[in-house]
Amino acid sequence: MNDIQPSTELGRLFAQLRAETSSGDPRVCVETMSGRTQQVEALRSESRFSGLALTIDEPVSFGGTGAAPNPAEVMLAALGASMEVTIRCYADFLGINVKSIGVELSAQMNSQGFFGTGEGVRSGFPAISATVKIVSDEQSEAISQLLTIAERCCPVLDNIRHPTEVALSFDLVKPSEV
Repeated sequence: MNDIQPSTELGRLFAQLRAETSSGDPRVCVETMSGRTQQVEALRSESRFSGLALTIDEPVSFGGTGAAPNPAEVMLAALGASMEVTIRCYADFLGINVKSIGVELSAQMNSQGFFGTGEGVRSGFPAISATVKIVSDEQSEAISQLLTIAERCCPVLDNIRHPTEVALSFDLVKPSEV
């Protein structure tokens, strides 16, 4: 993959960034992401990441306002979007013609896990089904190569498939201090 000369702007940018990261220098390779969420009404939360707003909610039947997808749906959306980005970047980098990319996702969650009423029942998804839909005139071998790369390189897929350490802490703020 080192002798590739991408023909699209995204492919060239991807090649440049990929070459820069080959040094392993943390100043180039490590991207810190941070943001904040705040519950604003019922179970609706407003999030800000990279200066951009994202609303996350629960359905009215669960005490939310029904104004946005719930957190688990947002996680599924993040997985689909991350797969699409990874496939698009590598398609343009490798010169594989892809007209469109979509991902259909589904998963089932057992509410006994959330409510703590089923011993041994996970509160999250035990499995996720994802079908990548690619519109392309390319041979199936080239598309298969893209999917293999996406499975290896997609960051959100990696976070879902492998345990990620989460360090939880809390700050108790008294109402008089707000």
